Amino acid sequence: MQFEATMRTYNQHAQFGQDPEFGRGSNLYQRAQGDASVGPNPCLASIAQGPFYAVEIVPGSLGTFAGLKTNQYAQVLDIQGRAIQGLYAVGNDMNSVMGGHYPSGGITLGPGMTFGFVAANHIVAQA
Repeated sequence: MQFEATMRTYNQHAQFGQDPEFGRGSNLYQRAQGDASVGPNPCLASIAQGPFYAVEIVPGSLGTFAGLKTNQYAQVLDIQGRAIQGLYAVGNDMNSVMGGHYPSGGITLGPGMTFGFVAANHIVAQA
């Protein structure tokens, strides 16, 4: 119900090029980044054709230490511990190499770059 009400309100304002809730397209810089084929505001268009999907987004810490379990090639493992073909995870999406600890912000950057490299090499080797 709330999703439908939100869509209705958004579409009513979008047809006039207005976004009172977030101010999208309210300055020249934003409008220059929009879609010139859309008007009257290139940053807003009615959302009229589905399918539509809603996802709740809540604030939280960017980092994680409890992501998807992976093997040494960054392949995601199924519940039996077997690699899922073609599915890889690195960085914030993979289980931390820190063994369940989160020592500091940015701790996923090094493993993300390292395992991204490992995954890419593994993908190439499989091709």
